[in-house]
Amino acid sequence: MEQTAIRGNRRSTMVDVAREAGVSLKTVSRVLNKESYVREETKTAVLDAAARLDYKLNQAARTLRAGTTQIVALLVNNPSRSYLENVHFGALAKCHELSMQLVLDECPNGVSDVRRILKSLSPVGLIVTPPLCDDPEVIELLEEQGCTYVLVAPVDPASTKYSVNMDDMAAAKEITDYLLKLGHSRIGYIRGHPDHGASVKRYAGYCDALRGQGIEPDPALIRQGYFDYASGLECAESLLNMDEPPTAIFASNDDMAAAIIAAAYRRNISVPGQLSVVGFDDTPIAGIISPHLTTIRQPIADLAANAVQLLSENIAQSFSSEQGETTIFLQHALIERDSAGVPAA
Repeated sequence: MEQTAIRGNRRSTMVDVAREAGVSLKTVSRVLNKESYVREETKTAVLDAAARLDYKLNQAARTLRAGTTQIVALLVNNPSRSYLENVHFGALAKCHELSMQLVLDECPNGVSDVRRILKSLSPVGLIVTPPLCDDPEVIELLEEQGCTYVLVAPVDPASTKYSVNMDDMAAAKEITDYLLKLGHSRIGYIRGHPDHGASVKRYAGYCDALRGQGIEPDPALIRQGYFDYASGLECAESLLNMDEPPTAIFASNDDMAAAIIAAAYRRNISVPGQLSVVGFDDTPIAGIISPHLTTIRQPIADLAANAVQLLSENIAQSFSSEQGETTIFLQHALIERDSAGVPAA
């Protein structure tokens, strides 16, 4: 049975509503699904009980019962086209496997866009990607509407019920450690979009690696990017214009790393001979640019596919009186290619 209202340490169920109203489970289902042939006083008793328990019918389970098309909404707001292509591919493949229909919708206006999507699509469930997954207004709306949803890479997985994640901090630390082991100590860093939780975690990993070697992060070597090529290019030019530029630059996504390599090429700076460059995500551009980019492989498509699978299981569990909490972590990998080497003598 569907669970929406929290009672003590768990959410209320249809069983609770039936017990509170003194009627059968079948009667509760008929009332909440607005079926006919229910006496008015019985209907009132059930609705009053549901209100007292703060119970709302799960839209996902209602859709499944009706046998209608299962539409999954993939909510995104990310300037990186490579990221969007990967997350879309992973979610689409899994939806096809599960006979679900995927609708990708960009939400630059946050909660107002999400409200529009809920009204126009009535999705059976939602996959919510960064930074929307960390927007309290978005989460509040989904809870109010009794939606079934899974978050992709939220800042605090422990505070959410269903999420798929990767350890961004550990990954950023690993690739910074890689540069340190090559002999770099003056490592520039281009941060990601400030609204994305991953940006905070990746910067923390960069700082942690430096401090582990007794190096205090230098604010002069840090620039604010926005996960797009244009901001990466601007930040790269700024770093390379320094009187003492860094010997290596870590960009917090591949699009910005590609921009660094382009900026270096314009200045006849050899990569990796005079400047090492590393990125994050391992999107297709990492294997296209020259030199090929050393980067962290984030399993973006797998994160999306796992989110759809978890969403499907969550919907199925809406029919039972017990629902657990699921947090999935996928592994990253350091992909060594040609863009990083030892510092120039």
